[in-house]
Amino acid sequence: MPKLSRVSPPASDRPEPPGSAGLCETCVHQQVVRNTRGSRFSLCLRSRSDPAYPRYPRLPVTRCEGHERPHPSLGRARQR
Repeated sequence: MPKLSRVSPPASDRPEPPGSAGLCETCVHQQVVRNTRGSRFSLCLRSRSDPAYPRYPRLPVTRCEGHERPHPSLGRARQR
């Protein structure tokens, strides 16, 4: 019987860790919203001005035309 080795897939093929929002984690347009039960939701602030963007996108987001990284001196969007 052949031996099977455990080789990690390339980084691009690995699934996102649980709780990761993908690109939203590094986007200035993300606002993390928490409910009273402790759940976290990723609100896309672009959805307020452009209906092409879902208010709460399916996660993890792996591709987004509107993704913008924050300027190093400005930080991220607000979190609630």
